[in-house]
Amino acid sequence: MASSLSYFFRLQLNRMHRTIRDWGIYPWLVYIGIPLLFVGGSVALFSRTAYANWLYVGIAVVALLQTCSATRLRFLKQVFDRTAYWRIRLIEHALMILPFVLFLLFKGEGWFGVGLVALALLMLPVRIGMAGTFMLPTPFSTRPFEFAIGFRNSVGVLLIAMILLIIGICVGNGYLSLATLPFVVFVCANFYGWNEPPLYVWIYRLTPRSFLVMKVGTALRQLTVVLLPMALAVGLFFPDQWLLVLGISVAGYGYLALAVVTKYAAFPAGVSITQGFVMVVSFVMPSLLLVSLPYFFRRAKDNMSLIL
Repeated sequence: MASSLSYFFRLQLNRMHRTIRDWGIYPWLVYIGIPLLFVGGSVALFSRTAYANWLYVGIAVVALLQTCSATRLRFLKQVFDRTAYWRIRLIEHALMILPFVLFLLFKGEGWFGVGLVALALLMLPVRIGMAGTFMLPTPFSTRPFEFAIGFRNSVGVLLIAMILLIIGICVGNGYLSLATLPFVVFVCANFYGWNEPPLYVWIYRLTPRSFLVMKVGTALRQLTVVLLPMALAVGLFFPDQWLLVLGISVAGYGYLALAVVTKYAAFPAGVSITQGFVMVVSFVMPSLLLVSLPYFFRRAKDNMSLIL
């Protein structure tokens, strides 16, 4: 059993190593850079809000949910026996929360560290997504598939965002509630992180421009279903934050549009590391959307002219 567990984690490490090399990045830069970014981001978070401990635990839970895909867990159960399966789950969760727990202890937030460990144990049997014949109904099923599939796969993460929104309202912290808005936009933008087969694009009898306008319009309407109730709740309970709510919402729509056109600028290949970097910078500095969005729209229109 020990050999099979060792082989499994070595295989995951090799896959990650090869993926990084495929991006054209020297892997050791990532192995050194990610811990530095993690520490820098953690320090920045705790220096900016008194509720950083709650947000930090929430971020850790979101990270844990990435290992809870029902399809993935079903595959692990088919490959490994029951004991090996639960050991893999335990080791994965331990490795995932270890940096968070260590930083919480460093900041003197021991009880939050203990709570995070307890949550990690409680989440061992959690599954996200559809592993059987039941399909979670969504308000997006009549339109192109990204939101329907993404919503089902990310429903747990979106629920956490809703809970944080409610906590912010209950404790009177408008900034905590506001933080859930860009978080939800970022989750929804990730729905466009994988590509459909080219045939699913080719069947549209549209010009490249019309196709992109259709995809962006659909994405913005579907984001409204998720974002609008949250934005209204923040605006109603924190009326002095209306301008921030409006600004975040407008920037969120722009960022989602950028996610759509960037996907089709690279289609049928995946988004490159350079394109991904531009997206991240545009998310952090929304004013750059005025440049990045038209640029990638033109790139996407030229690229899609080869298919449509």
